[in-house]
Amino acid sequence: MWRERATGALTARWMWGLAGFGLLVLWTVVGATWFLRTYLGQVTWDQVLFHLQHGGLDYADPRMLWRGFRCLLAVLLLTALSLCAVRRCARLLRVAAWSALTVGAVVSVNATVHDPCEPDPEGADYLASYYVDPGAQQWQPPTQAPDVLIVFVESLDEEYVHPSHPDAPLLPRLTQLRDDLQTLGSLRNLSGASWTMGGIFTALCGLPLQPVGLMSRNTLEYSTRFFSGGRCLTDVMAQLGWDTSFYGGASLKFAGKGQFLKDHAVARRFGREEWRRIAPEAEVEGWGVLDAGLVELAWADMQRPRRSGAPRLSLLLTVDTHGPMGTLDPGCTVRREGVEPEDVMRSALRCADKAVDSLVRRFVAERNGRPKVVWVMGDHLNPEPLLGDDDLAPDLDGRSVFHALARYDAEGHPLPMIDQHREFTHVDVLPTLAEAIGLTWQPAAHQLGLGRSLLTTPAQPTLAERDGLALMNGRLSCRSPRFQRLWLGV
Repeated sequence: MWRERATGALTARWMWGLAGFGLLVLWTVVGATWFLRTYLGQVTWDQVLFHLQHGGLDYADPRMLWRGFRCLLAVLLLTALSLCAVRRCARLLRVAAWSALTVGAVVSVNATVHDPCEPDPEGADYLASYYVDPGAQQWQPPTQAPDVLIVFVESLDEEYVHPSHPDAPLLPRLTQLRDDLQTLGSLRNLSGASWTMGGIFTALCGLPLQPVGLMSRNTLEYSTRFFSGGRCLTDVMAQLGWDTSFYGGASLKFAGKGQFLKDHAVARRFGREEWRRIAPEAEVEGWGVLDAGLVELAWADMQRPRRSGAPRLSLLLTVDTHGPMGTLDPGCTVRREGVEPEDVMRSALRCADKAVDSLVRRFVAERNGRPKVVWVMGDHLNPEPLLGDDDLAPDLDGRSVFHALARYDAEGHPLPMIDQHREFTHVDVLPTLAEAIGLTWQPAAHQLGLGRSLLTTPAQPTLAERDGLALMNGRLSCRSPRFQRLWLGV
């Protein structure tokens, strides 16, 4: 009798232990998807899997980590309360509660994470069908190699230069800079370029970023390399003699950014930890060194003595306007408008506007006998604009990424612009920038990666123009064997 009671008590403990674990799993799914949906909007599986694979979440904005910790506490509390409730419920109510929570978890996942993949009916690899490998081209540098400045402004939406109240511009300096420079049409966002690392990779390498090997037996092999069989703009320019540098406010350890830069010939790399060693007084908040200080540190480094007179490629990534609400930058003298999330984002936009404009104008004004190329763009679009409808004018053509291009001769005179309005994506940035820099290549002239140069005449249609953005995005969102072979260098 005693053994039977002991066995029954042990079985009951195991059953309720399993029940508690099941409740914890379901509430974790609900909590995690609510957190993503609330602070990041709807995301793709690629985004989720890529950040899981490459890690670095401990180097994220402490405010984001604190929100995540509070969400975890809420999940644990709800799990404990639910377990107490179901233990006291009648069997029928217990079944109903489990069913409701399971359905809620499924609904929450479907509302948060979507898969845009639309496979080719014939099973073809869309990426492999159109990919032009930069490593298979014969490259010719220009007679006078220019200094190049590429600025990725965090989450910079084209809508921000079209405020609903023109007398209160959100980006007064960049709006003027955009008018002074050249835009090439509508830069659309692919799913594989919809987060920071994805946007930078796609623009520099010419194809959307995919997570690879996360659930396979080759996981370790995949995660210890970053697109090692593919070549990007930085690889080509370094091979041709450019001195390459990256300046970012956030940690290089986040989402594989430092590994990507290292594996693709960016010799000098600066992120939050490097700046803290070089300039302990730098203002660090949120994601890292804020834009006002970042620009000054980057400009100071850009004044270093040249290595045998080599041309330079300088890449910069800002942080102030990172979602979900931006960061107030003490290094800016722009007016702070309040403490509400949209007030903070307005101030963050104006500070990034001031900092980036300052860097670009100093770069252009520098007289060192070299031509210059400037490219400024948002790294990606957030799922929704980070400001409300009261701030932004109605977008009739669909959302696009802010971008502007300028080229100058050795005396600082702007070169002629090409008057056109195209529909293109991040993949077209690679060949367009290569031609803007003055590079030529064969046998696939004007084409690199999945992109087509927007500077060539007569114009070649981009994949977005030829196939339509929806079809292109759907095909490129599917797993590509060619991409995985490029990743491993097979």
